[in-house]
Amino acid sequence: MSGFYQEQVEQFMMTGEQKFPQDIKSDMADLYMSLITEEYNETLEAFHKQDIVEVADGLADMVWVIMGMAAVLDIPFDAVWEEVRASNMSKFVDGKVIKDENGKIQKPDSYFRPNIQMVLDL
Repeated sequence: MSGFYQEQVEQFMMTGEQKFPQDIKSDMADLYMSLITEEYNETLEAFHKQDIVEVADGLADMVWVIMGMAAVLDIPFDAVWEEVRASNMSKFVDGKVIKDENGKIQKPDSYFRPNIQMVLDL
């Protein structure tokens, strides 16, 4: 089952007669990886120009092409998201956070890596 964003992108892809899912070695996967890179670079450029409108547009475009890549590779993004979210939340102990001198949240003993392989049923 796909989530809201992935469903909308898949509808666009079907209307645009894009075939999915496909193998990670496919031309379609290469296309989407190129689009992700392109949108990232455009967003980075907008960030450096401090253009909040273009940053917002770039962020939405990145989500769009990331959802496209998930569709191409038949990745249930919402399920992967939930697994990563659970892993990230395991960094908090009793609702408290430990940060290093740069402000990066540290991984306490309670931390567990996301089990993406399980989510993908591989």
